[in-house]
Amino acid sequence: MSAPDPLAYLLGELDARQSAEFESAMAADARLRADVDRLRPVVGGLEALPADAWRPVPPPPLVHAPAPSAKRPRRLVLRPAVALACSVALLAGGLGLGALLTGGGDDAPAGRTVALTPLEGGSTASGTVALTGEAGEPMQLRVSGLDPARAGAFYEAWLLGDDGELVALGAFQVDAAGGATLDLPVPVDPERFRYFDISLEPGDGDPAHSGDSVLRGSTAS
Repeated sequence: MSAPDPLAYLLGELDARQSAEFESAMAADARLRADVDRLRPVVGGLEALPADAWRPVPPPPLVHAPAPSAKRPRRLVLRPAVALACSVALLAGGLGLGALLTGGGDDAPAGRTVALTPLEGGSTASGTVALTGEAGEPMQLRVSGLDPARAGAFYEAWLLGDDGELVALGAFQVDAAGGATLDLPVPVDPERFRYFDISLEPGDGDPAHSGDSVLRGSTAS
């Protein structure tokens, strides 16, 4: 048998014989058991993400977006294998993947902060995006006052360009009080875009932007 692979085991990629061999090896190796226990919540968290997080498709025009040019808008997302590899790298580096998946860094990163304001009158929702200023570093998103999403629905963070170009940054839920704090990867330079945008998505399997933007803030803030 080759070196035991905890990821293949947790992802269900081993056949019955290989699983039995792995479990025997795990029973005899405390370090291997620890690796499995450490990776199990990572895999579980990724599998719990909405299916729309994995399928890139061009979004329709946004209700609140500037009029698009002839350039076709794009949405960038991580495919499962890439996301899992990134997640394992973050875990190995001690960067707190649990906060990325479930929300929860207490300390806002140093750098500048972008205020997010509601697009509908009368809304008391608000938010901030804290940027470190370092290329490739995650941003910290804080929101409050949002209505908890109905069953199957969720919120999603985006970068939005003047020409309607979109980059999806991550889907999330808010707590009963309408708040959430989470770290999200920023795969592109935010300065290339005009807005940070938070939308409410219906959970209908369509990965495009719903057009229902609830918060927005200028990247130039």
